[in-house]
Amino acid sequence: MKKKLIFILTLFISQFSFAQDNPSLGSWYVYNGFYQLSPKWELFFESQVRTYEFASDAQSFFVRPFLSYSVDKNLQIGLSQEYHSNWSEPFDGQSKINSSEYRTTLQVISKQAFGRVHLQHRYRYELRSIEGDFKTRARYRLQMGIPLTSKVMEKGVIFTTFGNEILVDVTPSAQLNQNRAYAMLGYQLTPTLNLQSGYMYLSKNGHPNEHRFQLFITQKLKFYN
Repeated sequence: MKKKLIFILTLFISQFSFAQDNPSLGSWYVYNGFYQLSPKWELFFESQVRTYEFASDAQSFFVRPFLSYSVDKNLQIGLSQEYHSNWSEPFDGQSKINSSEYRTTLQVISKQAFGRVHLQHRYRYELRSIEGDFKTRARYRLQMGIPLTSKVMEKGVIFTTFGNEILVDVTPSAQLNQNRAYAMLGYQLTPTLNLQSGYMYLSKNGHPNEHRFQLFITQKLKFYN
């Protein structure tokens, strides 16, 4: 147990040091809460703070609550109503511009397991209202999770997560919006709480690509007997 904690602390310290030595590296700080209301219904609450620099220069803040229904253990559908507050990146001393976005998202998640390897397919269709401008976007994410120090996820397990997400604008014109590739290493602190950190590379159409440090806190709670 002590060796695992030392390993995780060393990982986080090294990533923080790397981030501080790279001023162009921004960050995503994320809380994910999975609240199981019944065997079929789940409330998922996500909140993120994103920055252009490692720990300063705000890029966006948003809250994303999803109400989801499990068709079976490997298929879930959901609906969310989100609020996003975004800031432009200042150039040549220009002031930052803030914009608000209200988003309705339809989501389907399917899961597969191959031994200790767990795959998740996530499909989203977003209806976006940005300062009165209406847009739609489709997204597909493939994510793979692997417990490293045990065959199952339990307290004290070190695990890794890899993923790639493609985002495509549908209206007003169909085009590739961006691609997000990431890798993270995590530690299961308790049966209901884990911590992950890692790196994401965002390839953006028509905008500079981005490098992002990620820190995730994920909590899973059950509210029924």
